Amino acid sequence: MSINQSLVALFPSWTYYFIYPMGVYGLVSDEVNVKKVKFAVSGIKCGGCVGKVVNQLKDLSGVVNINVDIEKQEVLVSGEHGFSNMLIKSMLGEIGFTVTSMKKLEA
Repeated sequence: MSINQSLVALFPSWTYYFIYPMGVYGLVSDEVNVKKVKFAVSGIKCGGCVGKVVNQLKDLSGVVNINVDIEKQEVLVSGEHGFSNMLIKSMLGEIGFTVTSMKKLEA
């Protein structure tokens, strides 16, 4: 097993960079520079609603992960610090949902 394979096996949820030919290996956690915002969204009632939300937001620049909770009517968006909360609010409004609150979470 190579050093690269060993690092991936030991740290599967991390992003890797390898500098060659110097043989310097580094690890950067997925949590570095991650922004997480929870949106309270009225109108999310079914799997179809979840699909609409995910399809609307998935290609937005900076968005890495979208979690939708039907029961709590919440959308948790994670990504790079560059994504816009107001743009997400607007995009959710375009597909018929109302954002009632936004809360930035600790990464």
